[in-house]
Amino acid sequence: RYELLLRRKDGRPIRVSIGATPIAQADGSHAGSLNVVNDITKRAQIEARETARARALYLIATGSSLPAVLNTIVLGVEAQHPHTMCSILLLDDSGTHVLLGAAPSLPSAYNNAIHGAPIGPRAGSCGTAAYTGKRVIVEDIDSDPLWEDYRDLARQAGLGSCWSEPIRGASGKILGTFALYHHTAHRPDDDDIETIAAAASLAAIAIERVNDRADLLALNANLEKEVIKRTTELAAAKERAEAASQAKSDFVSNISHEIRTPMHSIIGLTELIMATSLDNQQHEYLRKIDQAAQHLLGIDNNVLDFSRIEAGKLELDRQNFILASVFDNVRNQLGNTAANKGLALSLEISNDVPAMLFGDPLRLGQVLINYINNAIKFSDRGEIHASVRRISSDSRSCLLHFEVTDEGIGIEEKALEQLFESFQQADTSTTRRYGGTGLGLAISKKLVESMDGRVGAESTPGKGSRFWFTARLGLPDKRVLEKFQAENRAETNLADTRVLLVEDNEVNQVVTRELLSRVGVHVSTASNGRDALQKLEKGHYDAVLMDMQMPVMDGYEATQKIRNTPALADVVVIAMTANAGQEDRLAALNAGVNDFISKPIRAAMLYQILAQNMVSAQNRQ
Repeated sequence: RYELLLRRKDGRPIRVSIGATPIAQADGSHAGSLNVVNDITKRAQIEARETARARALYLIATGSSLPAVLNTIVLGVEAQHPHTMCSILLLDDSGTHVLLGAAPSLPSAYNNAIHGAPIGPRAGSCGTAAYTGKRVIVEDIDSDPLWEDYRDLARQAGLGSCWSEPIRGASGKILGTFALYHHTAHRPDDDDIETIAAAASLAAIAIERVNDRADLLALNANLEKEVIKRTTELAAAKERAEAASQAKSDFVSNISHEIRTPMHSIIGLTELIMATSLDNQQHEYLRKIDQAAQHLLGIDNNVLDFSRIEAGKLELDRQNFILASVFDNVRNQLGNTAANKGLALSLEISNDVPAMLFGDPLRLGQVLINYINNAIKFSDRGEIHASVRRISSDSRSCLLHFEVTDEGIGIEEKALEQLFESFQQADTSTTRRYGGTGLGLAISKKLVESMDGRVGAESTPGKGSRFWFTARLGLPDKRVLEKFQAENRAETNLADTRVLLVEDNEVNQVVTRELLSRVGVHVSTASNGRDALQKLEKGHYDAVLMDMQMPVMDGYEATQKIRNTPALADVVVIAMTANAGQEDRLAALNAGVNDFISKPIRAAMLYQILAQNMVSAQNRQ
């Protein structure tokens, strides 16, 4: 009986035991032999592994030096796997470079070059394993990108493959790596993986024990318990704070909804009355009512936005838009306000600014309106000028510079520093002439920062102010631009359009019906979603104006049922609600509406949104 080291067809070495028994003839002469060959590779590896492990543990227990222990581990693995070479690399104190621990079979030139090498995502097998904390298997060093910087060095050392296992301490910290090399390209099997994992585990014990880290490990365990305890406490505190923030946000949102619902009636009825025959005094009274309502609406918007900012829920609704339309909307909203104070309002878009952009036109207009409103508030003479020019651009976006100048009372230099902070105003005295919440500019700053921009102001007391901001906005491709411009150039006559108004508030029903009737729209009403579905099944409507909060069946459920009904699936549904938040808009869009209008609603905006959706519906047909 004897043992041999052979090779299989795939080149792997195997250890076999051969036993031979002679075969004798009847006359006693030798006729041959019976030979039995047993594959004892696994048994031999296990025996070698246990022998090496026992030897290494003995050295650890008897206080041998770390190099001696690591060399024993490496030589033990090489004995288990003939024709392989192994190495153990240790991380330095900074955890950023590897140091040679043991590699008795590798060329000294290779070891010298590796000693002190940095770890990283492409630092060979060992440097990458130490960096990622994960096993790295490189079957072919010649082609693997991880070895790009070390490939020539590996070729000089005659290395074809390398499998590296992180050496992880009891606390989880990466202490180094254990690696097994072949001269040729090689794929590991389960036994190979088990071998390097076991060797790395043994090396971790040696590194920690030989360096007398037992006390440090105990301290780390206690610290870890304290960290877990503190983390649990902080998580509980965070949950309580988030719950309180959510409760406050919900409260502010509900209050806003309750304010905006009657405001819709006030503003709508005022607009209807102003279109009738009135004497000058009556018209002036109604104009002041409208201004007061708009002022109250602005305060509500600021409080709602500030609440969203605090809760981290203020998001942009990015879409393609025409910048000139934003400026037109600003002019429509503030032109009369400026004229009533005897102020000239001019708006200018530089020729180098793209006509169409991608961003949030509502929030962009909000910042401009805030700036211009302040300029109107603090000016009694002269001109207010708003302009925009391009700073820079590339193929996907452009950086724009907006500014608003006035000839008003100006601001003291010391007040400019805090002007964009929450609840700050230039005049904080109790007898100040000008009102305001001190939130508008703070909100504007947050909105601008969400557009990758900055804000600023310059002023001279008694001579006026210049407020500016920058914003990075996207550029749509040519195909989108042409389609969008075509849709916006199209005109739709709303006369004879059939609209179903779904609204539970009777006053709001009256206001919206009257506004639509003035342009020839035929309006039917429903007081909840269930009534709306019944009317849609019985008659044809071009569009549905859907309130989202109603009794019996709300607008979300009603819209979903419309979309799930094949005969109604293409009906235009426009959400019309007092919930003005971005989350409310997204919830409505997810329910299936085509568009969204927040109350209170101006007649011009209502006509524009309805007309645009009629054009889009016609194009789809």
